[in-house]
Amino acid sequence: MVERHEKILQLLEREEELSVNELSRLCQVSLVTIRSDLRTLEEQNFLVRTHGGASLAGTDNIARRMSINHKVKQRIAARAAGLVKEGDTVLLEAGSSIALMARELSLRKNINIITNNAFVARQFHDSAGINVILLGGKFQQESETMVGPMIREYLGYYNFSRVFLGLDGFTMDRGAMCRDMERGEVMREFLRQGAKVCFLSDSTKFGKTAVKSVCSPDGMDCLVTDTGLSPEYCDFFRKAGTELVCV
Repeated sequence: MVERHEKILQLLEREEELSVNELSRLCQVSLVTIRSDLRTLEEQNFLVRTHGGASLAGTDNIARRMSINHKVKQRIAARAAGLVKEGDTVLLEAGSSIALMARELSLRKNINIITNNAFVARQFHDSAGINVILLGGKFQQESETMVGPMIREYLGYYNFSRVFLGLDGFTMDRGAMCRDMERGEVMREFLRQGAKVCFLSDSTKFGKTAVKSVCSPDGMDCLVTDTGLSPEYCDFFRKAGTELVCV
């Protein structure tokens, strides 16, 4: 993603919606260039073009969340994708960093991807040599996530090399948390699969709380985050035996 695209997303995050004229002035480029930028970003699902301008997608839309703190999340996603080896079968949950990781993995071959998120699954639409299985269940339209008790039955058919999860909050007393109850229940099912569990999250989520606790404070096998993680949390995870990767 070019620097100007990053700036456009940052402006839309702050203002929610801006006209083409306003974006042209703020980015100091022509109207033709801005329209081309907006078309590119819309094709990548980062924004929605409106009459005469653009806005970010809904609050639980993965593409919108991918645009927030994008550079950091991209580094996290690339590092997490490097943990996946040829021939692995990996379970990917919903989340913006997970979706960016999926885009990294889409360039690979001989990997089996199992996910409960339609947006994540679509990142592999042009990938040859990658087997993708989308788990069934109740469809949450905005987040494009499958939830519900059917997930447990489907999971029983597969063995996993690794499980990759996002999170919406983490505290030292409550552990990893999710803001959606149904999605949180699915995450708990993913954790029961016995595979190595890796969480992906930028450092802004630590110290924040969410509705549903999904993992105990010392239950992470691996955490991939950014260098903004506080020394206090770095020390906490090392003492807990979590493999900590800061990028």
